Amino acid sequence: MRAFYFASVLVALAAPASAQDTDGRDHALLPRYADAAIVGYRASSLEEIVVPTGPIANESGAANRQVIEGQVTHIDYRVKPATAPLQIERYYEGVLRDAGFAPVYSCLGPACGRDMGSLILNSGKVAPTGLADGLFNDKVRVLVSRRGDTWVLLHVAEGPDRSQVYQAVVEGGAPAAD
Repeated sequence: MRAFYFASVLVALAAPASAQDTDGRDHALLPRYADAAIVGYRASSLEEIVVPTGPIANESGAANRQVIEGQVTHIDYRVKPATAPLQIERYYEGVLRDAGFAPVYSCLGPACGRDMGSLILNSGKVAPTGLADGLFNDKVRVLVSRRGDTWVLLHVAEGPDRSQVYQAVVEGGAPAAD
């Protein structure tokens, strides 16, 4: 019995962090932030996605955005306990830099524009409707990076009990046809 208990403890300690995931898997280009669990996932498929390139003052406007077509993977992560968005952003900046990505746009809080969160999380133009568990406040950071025809969009927000990281990876990205 003692051996069984010891073996059970070892298995529990060796279990991956993804054991709490509700669905999906990490994208091969971006290892998840520590203590993050997947709470929303949509596998890679050909689609159009709006990528912010500046502050978004109006969700339905045309300024400061580019429509990209490619193979898009969407992942929504929850981080518990809440972690400062700057800490999460710095992690991903390092991962992206080490993988050869260059920053396209980044912003913090109100500088992201009044409708940035709405565009990314609610409009259906970025995250699929109902996929992302959005937090709407001024504790938000957005990061867009690119390497060749691969784009990465991250929306990081902090709430009272958790942080949320929405991630979209576009592979084979090209401007969408009109």
